[in-house]
Amino acid sequence: MNKLKKIGLTALGTSLVVSSAYAGDLSVTGAATLEYVSLNNTSDSNPLSMNNSIKFNGSGDLDNGLSVSAYWELDNDVMDDYNMTITLPNGFGSIKVIGDSGLAGGLGTVADIVPSAGEEVYDATDGVDYGIATYSLATNPNVGYTWSGNGLMVSAQYNPTSGTSNTSSETTYGATYEIPGMDGLMVAAGTGSDASNTDINTIGAKYTMGAVTAAYQWTEIDKVTGSNDEEGVHYGLSFAVNENLSLSAGKQETEFRGSPTLVDEKNTGYSASYTTGGMTVKYSFNEVENKGGSSTAKDVQLSYLQLGFAF
Repeated sequence: MNKLKKIGLTALGTSLVVSSAYAGDLSVTGAATLEYVSLNNTSDSNPLSMNNSIKFNGSGDLDNGLSVSAYWELDNDVMDDYNMTITLPNGFGSIKVIGDSGLAGGLGTVADIVPSAGEEVYDATDGVDYGIATYSLATNPNVGYTWSGNGLMVSAQYNPTSGTSNTSSETTYGATYEIPGMDGLMVAAGTGSDASNTDINTIGAKYTMGAVTAAYQWTEIDKVTGSNDEEGVHYGLSFAVNENLSLSAGKQETEFRGSPTLVDEKNTGYSASYTTGGMTVKYSFNEVENKGGSSTAKDVQLSYLQLGFAF
């Protein structure tokens, strides 16, 4: 990739609001993708699209032992992702602040541990990912803390406000642990409450043996009175054929509690990814049955082909 090193040393320090006297590095990378998305229920839509992104990564080390890094991404000329990470000295973990898109830690570290070579099996077939440990404030500024050591990772995330109401906050937690004496086995757990007073809990395990990775995850979403609670089970496996080609398959089911008319939503899918040099080709096929818990909903099938180039 083409990188512009050590650009704007004083400007970088100033932008991080740390110091304008210390040198740092700024790297710039880019990507362009062509996508072909075919949905059986939207035959009148144009399946072809093109996307592009420019990513800026800045970093610097301070004399007091702190390391600071910042990230900005332009997606189709829109600055939609940006964050800052402050790594504490002596292994005391890191503090991350996200200005937009995603969680700075907590539940975001364990929301989905099931491997996939392309699109997740529940993704892109409809507008809502039921039975997944999602979070309502993922697009709002939030702060997180993460520490890892001896096979253990613990993380917490906090968002002080709820959109424009400013009456509720969000706090979530996540942890993973690599089991000693059992190489390749990792367990994960997460919990939290979002601004809609929805309680989210998830646990799972992932095991890697050679080129094969398998994972299982259970998620419970308890909503406020009057809404249907969700219980999701998600499992899948991936296989690295070689250093270039990866394959995956998975299934995710969601049970809706609170309404006798709703049935289980079922998502299945498989993906393949091939990388050579700066080019990546991905293909995914996903299908959802009983979308949103409706037994009369039409099954949705998705074929997704992506050709990407990194610069």
